Order: sequence, then structure tokens, then C-alpha cells
Amino acid sequence: MNKKLLEQFGNFNYFVESIDDVTWQKLISPGKWTVKEVVAHLWNWDTYTLNTMLPHIKDQVKLPEFVDHDTHNLKAIEKAKEFKERESIIKTFIETRTHLVNQFHKVAHSEIRFFIGNDKRPYTYERYLKIFVHHDEHHKKQIENLLR
Repeated sequence: MNKKLLEQFGNFNYFVESIDDVTWQKLISPGKWTVKEVVAHLWNWDTYTLNTMLPHIKDQVKLPEFVDHDTHNLKAIEKAKEFKERESIIKTFIETRTHLVNQFHKVAHSEIRFFIGNDKRPYTYERYLKIFVHHDEHHKKQIENLLR
């Protein structure tokens, strides 16, 4: 696995830690999520990967399709409400992301190929991770735009 990719995924923790109180409550854009909800959304996907996908990956296995994104994202927004303190959600995000990074480190040299849903192109751990690194970058840019 690309070491730089895995490092980038783990370093997102530092970005989340750096978000100040004022930015935390801002909407990404009118009618969209707050920064807090975006972080909850990312945490929810990390949790999904840890609990639903990684434990079932084996060579040539066919995993189910990804969950319905809209439903999954709505659940994340509801979970965001459970976190009253900024520090609490940041701590939870960092613990989960760190655990996920550690799991990817364990399989960093794996040649396993697997399938998700009806996708005919096999996934590797690296291909899977790239999806979420790009996802992080998308949301990071949204947050950074608020800081300008």
C-alpha cells in the first residue's frame, strides 16, 4: 500500500483537531451541513469501514454494495447531535480514525483482491482507502473555504 496515502489518511486527525469553535458551528454553505456534522459524517464512514467492511475482506470475497449513502449520512447527522462538546466528537473521531489507520497498517502489504457489490473491477486495500482519502479531501476543502 502506498505509505503516503496511509499517512495522509491518518494525518486528517490533525486537521480535525485544528478546527476552532467558531468554524465548528458554521454551515459549509447555505442549507448544507455544519462543520461538526461533516466531521460526524466522516466518523460514521470510518466506523462503517471498521465494523462492516474490513472484518469481512478476504481474497476474492464479494462484499455487499456500500450502504445507501443518503440514509447512512442522515444517521451521521443524527449522531452528531449526541455530541454536546466539540472536544468529545474530536476525541471520538481521532480514536476511530487512529484505530482504522492501524488496521490498514496491518494489511499494508496484502495482495488480497475483493469485490464490492456488482463492481467487476477488484478492489485492493489501497483502492478502497483512496476512496476515503479523496472523500476527506473533498470535505477538507469545504472547511478550508470557510477559513478564507
